[in-house]
Amino acid sequence: MRTYTGMKVDQNAAAENGFFATICEEGFDVDQSLLEACRRDLGKYYPAEFENVEELAVMDATAPVIADEIETPAPTGPKYLPSPTFAQKMMKADELLQDRYDELKNYALRFKKLKSRLSKKFDSINQGRLHFVKLSVAGKTLKLYLNMDISTTDPKFHCKDMRDKKTYETVPVLLRIKSGRAVKYAKILIDQCAEVHGLKENPKFTEVDAIKGVEDFLAGKAE
Repeated sequence: MRTYTGMKVDQNAAAENGFFATICEEGFDVDQSLLEACRRDLGKYYPAEFENVEELAVMDATAPVIADEIETPAPTGPKYLPSPTFAQKMMKADELLQDRYDELKNYALRFKKLKSRLSKKFDSINQGRLHFVKLSVAGKTLKLYLNMDISTTDPKFHCKDMRDKKTYETVPVLLRIKSGRAVKYAKILIDQCAEVHGLKENPKFTEVDAIKGVEDFLAGKAE
């Protein structure tokens, strides 16, 4: 038999004082029927916490059973993991993919007034408001997006039309680069795209270290 000690209004003191601010302690016994009722309620409303109702038997005999004080098990479901960024993917990429990225980025930047900007998904090379090309990574594939009409590309390049995707409205031609031959195709397309937009080569262009730029971006040192 367990005893619960609670608080109640002291009716005698209340009658004398004319208000109900005075309280006194009152004890009552917790018999087997009350314990079973408590077990049924906890099993009904908190089944995950009380799969084994015998856990109640080890509770402190002098403490009331308060559901809010019962420790809830930590969730075991899968946690949301954000997708890796372009920079994170590039740093994990193999050396060959990194070399192709460095080569094509510098090939595109050699035109006047172009600047590179790294974002969550892309390395974007623009001239002011003109979107020139974008580079992204998917697994072991380097992707090149160009601001040009797919009808002007050579069919043997197997470019993909991305005009139906809002993200690629300004750079709707996609070339997947998985080989040395695809790198050559990429350079041809970059030259064609530059010609369409009237871009001129910069004779004073100095090559950049593309991977160092990614490292600086991840370290928060990018300009």
